[in-house]
Amino acid sequence: MQCEVCYQNKHIPYKCPKCRIKYCSAACFQKHKSSEICFEKTFQFNPKAEASIIQTQTPIELGDDEESDRLSTNALKRIDQSKEVLELLKNRHLRTIIKAIDHSINPADDMQKAMMEPIFVQFVDQLLMVVEK
Repeated sequence: MQCEVCYQNKHIPYKCPKCRIKYCSAACFQKHKSSEICFEKTFQFNPKAEASIIQTQTPIELGDDEESDRLSTNALKRIDQSKEVLELLKNRHLRTIIKAIDHSINPADDMQKAMMEPIFVQFVDQLLMVVEK
């Protein structure tokens, strides 16, 4: 693990109280706080959450029983090349929902809430059509 602000320091004793991002120093905290990417890790449709995410995330390690949930490289390429998926992603509200789930402390609960939103259901249906081809 390393600082999620400067990506240099491996000693990361602190977490942002608002969004739980890990940082190494007061300087990194100030930089993070002023970047407008800090938002509560709850499911909310907040325009401030729409600010571009600068940080890169480390991949989640899957357990043996979760390996079957991983998409193949071909499925990911089909999603990347899908004009329908790209068209849906132009929707700001959909992108905000996806970001909220991605940064959520309880992504399963927030996914259920998102499934009440027609644009998110349309997006998921399109993903499934592309993946299941």
